[in-house]
Amino acid sequence: MVIATVFLTIIAMAGGFVLGERQRNDDRTVGGGTSPADQATESPASVFTPPGPFCPDETRATAGRVGLTSEFWQVLKIYTDSSTYWICQDAKGALVYQSRTGGIGTPLVEGKNGLFLQGVRRIGKDSYEVTDQKGNQFVITPDLFELRFADDRRPQRDKARLAG
Repeated sequence: MVIATVFLTIIAMAGGFVLGERQRNDDRTVGGGTSPADQATESPASVFTPPGPFCPDETRATAGRVGLTSEFWQVLKIYTDSSTYWICQDAKGALVYQSRTGGIGTPLVEGKNGLFLQGVRRIGKDSYEVTDQKGNQFVITPDLFELRFADDRRPQRDKARLAG
């Protein structure tokens, strides 16, 4: 009787081991391995809602050339008497600055009448600033464009209006 009990115990242990290994392999192939009670619940990622229309094609092309996504949307667009300014945002929240000199209908040509800058910082609800490679600081708000020069020149301040 003792031998039969030992024999049945060995068979049961071997069977349990085989079934346990099979379950572990199944869990690995489907990404499981933990019970629902052990898993941390994660809320689904929020869906990105574009803040406005796409930024100009030239802005998006320049962003792509410098290694950024080319998917940028308008956060702020203002006009002054001589220029147009955009603040654009990608789906991850990165902000860029784009400007164009000339009248409203003037085409944007990067390197000729346009300036593209990365590293824009939000400094208020609808206010942004960015510094260029020369140390000049640009401030853009719905009603003001300001350029603070790195040297001793007086800042350039232009009244602005929102693009409609």
